[in-house]
Amino acid sequence: MIALINEYLQKFGNGWVSLMARYVWKRLAAFFLAGMFVYMAGCGGKDASDKEMVLGNWTQFRNRAYILLIINPKGIWQSSVRIADVTSKIVSSKGDAEGTWHLQDGQLIFTVMESTIENVWARNHTYMFDIVELTDQHMLLQEETGRVAEWKKTGARKPGEKPENTAVTIPMPPIAVNLNKISSGTPDRYLCLSMALVLKELMPGQQIPRFHPRAKEAAILFLSSLIHSDVEDFDKVKAQKTRLKQVLNPYMQDVIEDIKIKRVIVSTSVEKVEEFMIAHTMGADKKGGAAPGEGEPEQQDTASDND
Repeated sequence: MIALINEYLQKFGNGWVSLMARYVWKRLAAFFLAGMFVYMAGCGGKDASDKEMVLGNWTQFRNRAYILLIINPKGIWQSSVRIADVTSKIVSSKGDAEGTWHLQDGQLIFTVMESTIENVWARNHTYMFDIVELTDQHMLLQEETGRVAEWKKTGARKPGEKPENTAVTIPMPPIAVNLNKISSGTPDRYLCLSMALVLKELMPGQQIPRFHPRAKEAAILFLSSLIHSDVEDFDKVKAQKTRLKQVLNPYMQDVIEDIKIKRVIVSTSVEKVEEFMIAHTMGADKKGGAAPGEGEPEQQDTASDND
């Protein structure tokens, strides 16, 4: 650009016309450089804006299946597929996938690291989607086949706003069981638990399931099969959460993500059991009140009262 300007100026000599030409060309050069700077800055700003907007939880409904896509600011993504019946009620979970992602030249690129849903996300495959439209709540992505998929954001937040803890929890009724005994000489011990179910991300329009009465029966049956050494400290009690979640999920539409233990007591005293059940049952029934132990840290030590 500068070379062209100098070549042109040499043709005009040193007269008045030369001065005018110099002025005009310098102005044109300044406008040109300024325009290039604005264009380049604008492109960089758009990439940053797009990266902010793609973050979060997205859902797509396809062939009676909800596909959940979670895009993390650290370059990690996770996805799961949940099957719905004819009434759009979630009835089962099909699988999960995860990997890395990045934006490049108007494309959203996903690399699959792990997957149990090969027909949706094939392991070790890289998917490149052209961004057709992108807002903070809506995204149209064109697949390599030419198909345009619509994604809708759940729990959208403004750029720069910290994500809120939107996990839904369902309180469970307090449970007290007589632990299993390995010999007739083993003293009676009782396990008392106050728990809450932490649910997975719900699909748009999906109702929060009610705690099924048979779920409590299944929990009691499982917990009463445990022996004292299975729950003698809090770490061992927490180790039972995975198995308990497997027991409860069939009654809760497979939406339990975790089980939060609010209060646990292992005791040989029937009076202690009665006090626990009364405190947590009466406390939970009070409007606006919480039973003793609710809201306490999950890392609370197990209260053991042995003779």
